[in-house]
Amino acid sequence: MIENSTLDKLQDRISALEDEVHALKSQKRDFDEIQHRCNQMMLLLTQGATQINILHEMVKVFQQDALPLHLCFVSCDQEGGNWKINAGSSLISELITPSGMMLSVPAQLCYMQSQATDEIHEVGLSTPEFWQSWQPWVDQNNIDRCLIKSILNIEGAVVGFVLIFTNNNYLSASCDSLNFTINSISNLVHLSFVRDKTEETLLNSTYEDKLTGLMQPKRFNSSFSIMMKDARRQFQRIALISVHIHNGKANWKNHDVDDDDILTLAKIMRSSVRSNDLIGRVSQNEFLMGVKIRNLEDAETVALKLLKKISLNEFRLSETTRVALGVSFYPEHSTYDSLYSAAINAAKNNDAENGFRIEYHGRFCQSSAELYDF
Repeated sequence: MIENSTLDKLQDRISALEDEVHALKSQKRDFDEIQHRCNQMMLLLTQGATQINILHEMVKVFQQDALPLHLCFVSCDQEGGNWKINAGSSLISELITPSGMMLSVPAQLCYMQSQATDEIHEVGLSTPEFWQSWQPWVDQNNIDRCLIKSILNIEGAVVGFVLIFTNNNYLSASCDSLNFTINSISNLVHLSFVRDKTEETLLNSTYEDKLTGLMQPKRFNSSFSIMMKDARRQFQRIALISVHIHNGKANWKNHDVDDDDILTLAKIMRSSVRSNDLIGRVSQNEFLMGVKIRNLEDAETVALKLLKKISLNEFRLSETTRVALGVSFYPEHSTYDSLYSAAINAAKNNDAENGFRIEYHGRFCQSSAELYDF
């Protein structure tokens, strides 16, 4: 027969296993619920919600009034300044100014900001030297523990923190679930940075030439249309300058030009105009410049400045590379299409190795002095 002591041990073991199974089932329910909330946030991310709206929504979704925990998102700049609480439970509002700036910054956060780490830190809030500035708030709300995890941007710099305030009893009973929660929230915030960076990259790939960083045709056309509307309203002049780079004879079919020459010409063009003028790369070997001018002579000044820089050693192109410029004017041409056509034809009528032609009322002039020679 089995002794009573052995039966008691078996019974205790069975009871312990049942408790473990119950705890695991409870933990699984918690994890499933957290996963469901994360899925809700992922949907917001894919729908284009702003990061600040996502933070506020996470507080609503993860914060439960029945539980003794308080979620908080803290941000700062990479130099450790401008500390703000971007979102948090209603209790957190006692720690900030009306503009969201933190009334005081605990020393623990200042120290952690200088240490780029992805670990979860469990801290006791009763440590005077680290949390002294928040001690009255901590004591008033019966909070004595905090989980902290850094928020890292794409470059890996600390730009904020996720904080979960709670008490020791709840933390001990729900440690795994709370760690899973703060890890999930931190990952969601990081994903919002990744999404924003991806959107920026995609936008730039649509608007900016990959090699030179200059405007692509669609963006140049749109920006130049706005420039024309402003000029029409303010009775101003605009010059559209077509810049063709070719290797050898300007047969307009030769595209055998090195990327280094393309980049050099883009650099020269940037240095030849003002910040509010436009530069775009509209084809493999063609650039456009939209320049606001006061007088017809101003366009010639820009063209000569560009050609002079091309001749300098600092910006020298390959020996066989040539540049041809064509200039047309608004309001002499009232539409973008006619301006563009006139500028291209002027460039094609250039027969110098590096030179320009100005289209003016159907004539192709070698200088601005010829514009008035009828």
